[in-house]
Amino acid sequence: MNSAAAFDPAPAVAILAEAWQSGTLLPALPEAVRPRTMAQGYDVQDRLVAALGQVPVGWKLGMGSALQKRQSGVGRSIAGRVLLSFLFRNGDTVPLPNATPVTVEFEIAYVLGRDILPDEAPSPVLDCVKETRVAFELVLSRFTDRRTVGWPSFAADNGAFQALVLGQTVDRRRLPELTRSLVVFLNGTEAARSLSGEDVTDPEAAPGDLIAIARERATTLPSGSIVSTGTVSKPFTLSGQAEVAASFLGKTLGFRTELRNGNAA
Repeated sequence: MNSAAAFDPAPAVAILAEAWQSGTLLPALPEAVRPRTMAQGYDVQDRLVAALGQVPVGWKLGMGSALQKRQSGVGRSIAGRVLLSFLFRNGDTVPLPNATPVTVEFEIAYVLGRDILPDEAPSPVLDCVKETRVAFELVLSRFTDRRTVGWPSFAADNGAFQALVLGQTVDRRRLPELTRSLVVFLNGTEAARSLSGEDVTDPEAAPGDLIAIARERATTLPSGSIVSTGTVSKPFTLSGQAEVAASFLGKTLGFRTELRNGNAA
């Protein structure tokens, strides 16, 4: 049943799609339908995005620091799709499906300036980038604990993607300065600064992980796609209604959250 040749993504897709739509949390996927490999997890993800009727506009990367890659055993970042209905801008209000704590991460995002084909010769990744932007990713799994269900299930759940708040362009040459100056506030109180050491995700190296995944899956990365590279700031959580703002290089990026239709966990 669970061999790569025989795996059927459809049952897992149906379960995850219902959880996405209802806001209900799952302890895990049933044993009989659970993806066992990263390839199977991405098979579920592809079909889940289609089943939800969502338009993908890019990718988000997670679990990409040196420490996380080693601990996960995957060896590279895990990708999910950025979905158009869950893409927001500076100052927007982001609806949340339930009162479960959502994780907030300040990230560097790139916008691709050309298609990257799965069979093309390798070239410097950042040569394909036309814009460097700041962003917030909101991470909210359809599982009670995304870290215990297995990384193939994490990939199947679209990498626990909930929303992306895409901010303004920044000069890529100033990313080290941006990192040093970054402060993130929750309801006006400092909540996070930049990560350091093995906890850091390298935003300039991370897209290489996505290209490797795309090659294995014979997937083209289209021009104009967003690639959010993983957290720069120490992640923190919030629940329900809140206000988040980042200060960096004399600029700001912010958003608000609210519960959708008064849903509770």
